[in-house]
Amino acid sequence: MNALELHDASVTRGGKVIWRDANVNVAPGTVTAVLGPNGAGKSTLLLCALGLVSLSGGSIEVLGDSPRRGSSRVGYMPQSRRDAEQAISGRDYVALGYDGTHYGWRRGGARAKADAVQEALSLTGARAFADRPLRTLSGGQRQRVALAHATVFRPQLLLLDEPLAALDLAAQAEIVDLVNLIRDTTGAAVVVVAHDLNPLSSLVDQVLWIARRQVRSGTPDEVVNESVLSELYGHAVEIVVTPRGRRVIVGLEEEFAHPHPHPHVAGHAHAARDEEAHEHFAEIYGDDS
Repeated sequence: MNALELHDASVTRGGKVIWRDANVNVAPGTVTAVLGPNGAGKSTLLLCALGLVSLSGGSIEVLGDSPRRGSSRVGYMPQSRRDAEQAISGRDYVALGYDGTHYGWRRGGARAKADAVQEALSLTGARAFADRPLRTLSGGQRQRVALAHATVFRPQLLLLDEPLAALDLAAQAEIVDLVNLIRDTTGAAVVVVAHDLNPLSSLVDQVLWIARRQVRSGTPDEVVNESVLSELYGHAVEIVVTPRGRRVIVGLEEEFAHPHPHPHVAGHAHAARDEEAHEHFAEIYGDDS
């Protein structure tokens, strides 16, 4: 059973086709990088897997079932969070992830909750600063806490929306190593939205590239090559491989010049809706029982 499957899947929002005819298979224990320009629908793919956005055509399965809001089998780390401003401690923030999928008391009570939170903090290396307010933590430390929040139930599918954004190179490398550790420890399939494949290249099994309403998936070499990207974008794209193995894509400079545009810029209305969904991601946990 695959962790995530899309068959001839399409999404339309506000009368606009975001992407169409997507065929994707994400196997357990693998890491898939979702790449593409701003506003292409990368985050929308995650929201479909969470049951927050419906397909306009085709089908999607998450762990063998239809997507369902509030599933503890799926972990989610959104791109936009207010944690940098929060006085809440890291430990309490992770505990919200434990409480968020359920109304009322959980079986096992406070001890089970405390143990689950402690295990998640240990897994992500966040125990040392877990009792500090989020607003006092560095960007890398907050990402570790956010990953603990997303993995508190040891999910089988982990969805990460730009976990490397706004981090320096050293912090990026630490988070990449941590994602690899989580995958190896839990066996979860990991889907990572990113703007650059290079920091993730050591652990990525599959690339899913979204551009101009099209979706291509395959191994990094099958997708991130001049032929496929030139076809996707409709003009010549050149890839230069540096002596250290980094792939430099020439011809897409405008696509990636501003990785985080203001969501209200004209032409990005659907991106604005995605941002709202991220900021209010507690809605995910609305109907699990």
